[in-house]
Amino acid sequence: MPKIVDHEARRREIVDAYLAVLGRAGATGTTGRTVAAELGLTPGTLWHYFASVEQIAEAAARRGVLRTIERIAGRTAGQRGLEALLGIAEEVLPLDATTRAEAQVVVAFWGTAEPLASPGLRLGRVPEFEALTTTALREAVDDGELAAATPIRSLVRLLDSVYAGEQVIAVADAGDRESEDHRAAVELCLRPWAATEQARRRLRAWAGGR
Repeated sequence: MPKIVDHEARRREIVDAYLAVLGRAGATGTTGRTVAAELGLTPGTLWHYFASVEQIAEAAARRGVLRTIERIAGRTAGQRGLEALLGIAEEVLPLDATTRAEAQVVVAFWGTAEPLASPGLRLGRVPEFEALTTTALREAVDDGELAAATPIRSLVRLLDSVYAGEQVIAVADAGDRESEDHRAAVELCLRPWAATEQARRRLRAWAGGR
């Protein structure tokens, strides 16, 4: 009888192998051949499950997004407004081994994706993060932590750009940049809109006292 292969399980194995090779060899060393070798397969076997290495990279990036969203839900449970906003930033910015590894994956994906492909992951603009950030900003305005004139839509886009930029910097610097520098970039975006001294102190404390 022919061997029955669990298609989804094999796809997960391929993504795991991609991540393992990426962690060791970086984006330039992660190819169909090296991923297949990690699994002891011939390169052609991969293409029964993915159309290209770029598709594997997208699956790995999407997995990272889903895990980040799960962490955000746990971290921000029972929080709202400014505290929720900073909790989101903690789970997106490359501040520890987990988030730096995720940054490496998404930056590798951006480097391989076609310009118009995968709009849900393109250049850091992930709809789920945008929705969570928008909600937290609106709550912060409603609670008086941020000014009523806070340009929420523009600030969401700015924060998306900062998250993406800080991920690229972390990957380029091999994780040498201090966590306070990543936080300071976000704090600088929010500082002009802080409506109370308490909110300003909270932002300074979160950013490391800058």
